[in-house]
Amino acid sequence: MIEIKMPDDAELAAARERFAELSESRTLLDGVAKAQPTAISAGRLYAHAVAPNPVPDTALDAALEGNLALRRVYRGYLAGAAVYRLGEVIAASTEQIPPRRGDGCRITVEPSQAEAGQYIVILELDGGGEGARAAPGTLLLCDRDDRCFRFALPSPHRGVIQFIVTAEDPILPLLRDPRTEALLR
Repeated sequence: MIEIKMPDDAELAAARERFAELSESRTLLDGVAKAQPTAISAGRLYAHAVAPNPVPDTALDAALEGNLALRRVYRGYLAGAAVYRLGEVIAASTEQIPPRRGDGCRITVEPSQAEAGQYIVILELDGGGEGARAAPGTLLLCDRDDRCFRFALPSPHRGVIQFIVTAEDPILPLLRDPRTEALLR
């Protein structure tokens, strides 16, 4: 016959206390592990960067937010997939939002004559010829901290894309900053 010694009340209380400590420690460690960004593969980063309409990915967004090196690689992928690259503003301008020029395109922002607090963003694309490029559908703006933002574009009309933004729109501070890089895809 097997005899098992049952713990007395003091031993049982000590065991419960130790179990609670271990359980609490594990919960804390799990929380720290979940707070750390997950590793993002180069393939996953590239697929997200070159996708015309990428699926929202909160884990990737969190990893990009917390990792400058990852943002720089992502920005490189975006630039490599761009149809037009406007770069940063080179010369100082007296205009509130300086125009940007790139190979085959130009972007300007004009205050609306019809409505106060509205601006018209104008993208002029070269007409083309034989080496005509595909019409871009997305404006990508990458700030000085290598954070990149996507803005959907309407279809061009005779090589010109125009859309209206308000003074509160997040696109305007990005375009005001001469160090923001503009890409069209």
